[in-house]
Amino acid sequence: MKNNQSRLIKLLIALLAVFAIFFLKNELPKYLPQKTNQPFSSLKKNQISEIVLTKDKTTHIYKKDKALYVKKEDDEFLADNERINKIIESFINLKKESVVSSNKNKHRELGIDKQKIELKTEEKIYVVYIGSTSGLSNNYVRINNEDNAFVAEGFNDVFTPDDYRDLSVHFVSDEAKITSIEIDSELEKIFLTKEKSDWKIDNKIAKKDRVDFFINDLKTLKAKDIFSKEKVIPVVKTLSIKIKEVGKEKTIAFYLQDENNYLAKTSISEYIYQIPAAYVASLKKEEKDFLQ
Repeated sequence: MKNNQSRLIKLLIALLAVFAIFFLKNELPKYLPQKTNQPFSSLKKNQISEIVLTKDKTTHIYKKDKALYVKKEDDEFLADNERINKIIESFINLKKESVVSSNKNKHRELGIDKQKIELKTEEKIYVVYIGSTSGLSNNYVRINNEDNAFVAEGFNDVFTPDDYRDLSVHFVSDEAKITSIEIDSELEKIFLTKEKSDWKIDNKIAKKDRVDFFINDLKTLKAKDIFSKEKVIPVVKTLSIKIKEVGKEKTIAFYLQDENNYLAKTSISEYIYQIPAAYVASLKKEEKDFLQ
């Protein structure tokens, strides 16, 4: 009798041990904090010296004098810092989660065979292949020479559009520090001066919100294209704007290129900007536009 009880107790202990092992292996991880696999989390932005983007063509974005530059047709331009930083952040924050496929023969089908991002430091090159979209905001990705493919977010717009230049004109640095504006067009020539918190044309007080909108249009002015200083521009200008910001005068002149575009030249840049005609039309102001 005692032997039977002893065997029964041992059997129960064995069953409990098997159950405990099963729980620890399969169920316990569900209730514990999961460590996210981020293979590039230790990479720092300031370590990156070059970014190479490869799709139908290869684009090199490189660091020079603490700024990012990109070349187009042998001309050097500032790169779109906001867009490049977004690409870098998506790269660094990439999470290596559920594997979709380990079959290297499916790389082409998933789009992870050729198009890629390379981040270069002094010591290493980090590579992520960016494939087809999966769902609304994810893409299939693959790291370096690994066969495993998985899904990650933040890479939808990496290759579209394929122009990585900074197309902003950057004519206004700080709108709060502008003290005068001169607008000279075929309509008329007007002067706005700031006296304390008021904007005035002669002795007439201008509507502040309209002046603010005008300055914001100047600050956010963006080009369709940028050309080097060798670009030939038309002789006759149709609009020029001069501002005084922190005691420094800056000018921008617009020349009609065709019915859809103007070419713009500023006193603070060697580039020539192609601006849509609709943008320029919104900058052609008369005195009444600020007073009524």
